[in-house]
Amino acid sequence: MKSTFIKQLSLIGLIFMISCSSSTTPFQQNISIGSTNTIVSKIDSIIASKMNVYNIPGISIGIVRSDSIFYTRGYGLKSIVEKDTISENTVFHTASISKLLTAQMIMQLVANNKLRLNDRLIDIIPNLKYTNEQVKFITIKSLLNHTSGLPDINNYHWGNQNREKNSLKGYVLSTKLKLRHTPSTKYNYSNLGYDILGYVIEEVTKQSFESVIQHYVLNPYKMKSSSFNYFSIPNSKTTHPHSKWFDNSIYIRKVYPYTREHAPSSTLNASSKDLSYWMLNILRDLDTKSELKQMIIPSFKDYKNIGLGFQLYNLNDKRAIGHFGGDKGFRSFLLMLPEHQTGIVLLANCDYNEDFRQDIVAAIVTLLLD
Repeated sequence: MKSTFIKQLSLIGLIFMISCSSSTTPFQQNISIGSTNTIVSKIDSIIASKMNVYNIPGISIGIVRSDSIFYTRGYGLKSIVEKDTISENTVFHTASISKLLTAQMIMQLVANNKLRLNDRLIDIIPNLKYTNEQVKFITIKSLLNHTSGLPDINNYHWGNQNREKNSLKGYVLSTKLKLRHTPSTKYNYSNLGYDILGYVIEEVTKQSFESVIQHYVLNPYKMKSSSFNYFSIPNSKTTHPHSKWFDNSIYIRKVYPYTREHAPSSTLNASSKDLSYWMLNILRDLDTKSELKQMIIPSFKDYKNIGLGFQLYNLNDKRAIGHFGGDKGFRSFLLMLPEHQTGIVLLANCDYNEDFRQDIVAAIVTLLLD
């Protein structure tokens, strides 16, 4: 990708040249067409305003309500240079939203008696390297809820763009595991822990992480544009990563954040439409699948905001579940309110320090539910 920048990209004009189509799937039946049109217009206004305030190149959103897709749309540009517009089918790097699908797959294995939450990691991967004997007490559950004691990753080496089949295995088995604390005693967010969970999936199924997720999650959930393998997605569907210089001018990053060993924690590439299908399926199944129920309740007594994969929130005094995501050039936020059968996903092709994600999503939640 070419590296370039512009001075204070103004998005006011861009909002009116966006190419984006709203979903044609059924709206929530108890909302009149007139009311729906008013809500949609207000959503568009919220996003247009926030994009201008934060100087955001491009956003895509998906909203589900009461068992159907309510609205999906893209706003702005894939690239500040090429000027291609974003739609609901444009694919973004979703960063840590990836962890939700990795956790979901682990819980499917638990439901099928292929794994147990209390299984020790060392029993599944006996040839791990480690510096502390307490690594032997890391469990599947402690990896899922970030209480394993493993540190986070300091450098993802995105520039490697590794595509090798055994790169996840090589990464996990060559990393000498250190601990920040005794397993299952504290909460400390760890991307490394989720990459290891991806290798657990490989060890249990004897298939690659990507193929397992494709077969058991992406395909059944109609996520046709999505993949954990960036290089399998046509360039025409993807968007470019953007950042800001110190003077607030915007530039396109040279490197897209992908390397195969970090797929389980970070490299789901998906569209807002695909993630809307995912949210629909999760919301439908929460009451009937015990493995999903376990994912959305507090799982650690000293930190009530983590389930098994899902982050747990209180948004506008409403119980919510989901996950934030952020890597170089991208930000994302997926949020669901189970009691209201509502879900929102926001994907953006910029990595600004200002947390525009929560600002936008909170405003939409207020509009929809208050």
